[in-house]
Amino acid sequence: MLLGFRPSLRAQGQAITVKTDLGVELVNTLMVQLSPEFIKDSVADPHLFRSTRLMRESYTHFAPFRTHAAVRRTQWLADKIGTGVYLLPLFYQGFPRPRRHTPISTPLLEAIHPNPDSAVRIADAYIRLVGRFYQDSHFAQFQRANQAVYEVAISEVKRNLPSPTFIPTMERYYGAQKAAYCIIVNPFFKSQWGMAWEVAGANGPVATQIAAPFGEQLRVRGNLLKAGFDNAEEVRKLSVHEFGHTFVNTLTAQPAFAAGIKAQSALFQPIPGHGQYSDWETSFNEHLVRAGEVRLALALGRGDVSEKLRADYAAWMYLPFFEQQLRRYEADRQRYPTLESFLPDLISALPTLNR
Repeated sequence: MLLGFRPSLRAQGQAITVKTDLGVELVNTLMVQLSPEFIKDSVADPHLFRSTRLMRESYTHFAPFRTHAAVRRTQWLADKIGTGVYLLPLFYQGFPRPRRHTPISTPLLEAIHPNPDSAVRIADAYIRLVGRFYQDSHFAQFQRANQAVYEVAISEVKRNLPSPTFIPTMERYYGAQKAAYCIIVNPFFKSQWGMAWEVAGANGPVATQIAAPFGEQLRVRGNLLKAGFDNAEEVRKLSVHEFGHTFVNTLTAQPAFAAGIKAQSALFQPIPGHGQYSDWETSFNEHLVRAGEVRLALALGRGDVSEKLRADYAAWMYLPFFEQQLRRYEADRQRYPTLESFLPDLISALPTLNR
């Protein structure tokens, strides 16, 4: 039984904001300088060659600053928190003289340093270094020269946003709401990449997604004609997946749930072709988000998409279990008004996977 669609009045007014973010752009520029092997591979692969043109431009343009202290510190920090380094600028504003405007999420701080105060000092010092890179590299000139890139990227995403029913359906499904939704375009990075996080805002939680291109980028005589975002199905798919993480990960990171999930770490199995998911906690989140994608497609009346997702995620060995659990959730929303209220039962069912 699938949940009926009855959006709240507040949810009906929600819209996805599409924009650029200077802090994210700066961190991306630093990360690109740490990607020489990928740059080399992107030249040899026909798809990557077409879809990462702008990444290669950034790599070449900022090559003189490859030994900048901010590049070295980005490598050090990425070794600790991986692509979580992209999330740090979301907690700051006012580049090139950034100030922290909201508390950094606990999971990020814990990954940086076991002592919260030390972790905050490390993050603050890093972001100040990113601001210094902005000045030393004359980043403002690069931005002005590429203003059309950002404008085209934003325009492409805006005209391919999911239907107006997407957000209210998602909020009703997970039983939670956000104050705002935002997609930050990241046109100068590798294709088929995105991530999302919930950031505390003045009016409540903001679901923020960072999206790299997923299609061809094209310049003709120096003019950008394609930024790589002009694909409605890819924008929809990335939005359902990444925004889904802002509902799931914020719950599973809570100590009350995290302990129960970690207790079943023996269930972890590598996902073929997805070596980046190397621990059970991450695998749990990814399985649950993917199962949510399948069920949300049905809630949105897209049975065809639901079936395709099941096929696309065939390598995810626990997906049938998680989808079965979500069916239980859907069947008794009086008992389980929110995903949060259902998580204890889902976690308690994990040992059945050993049978």
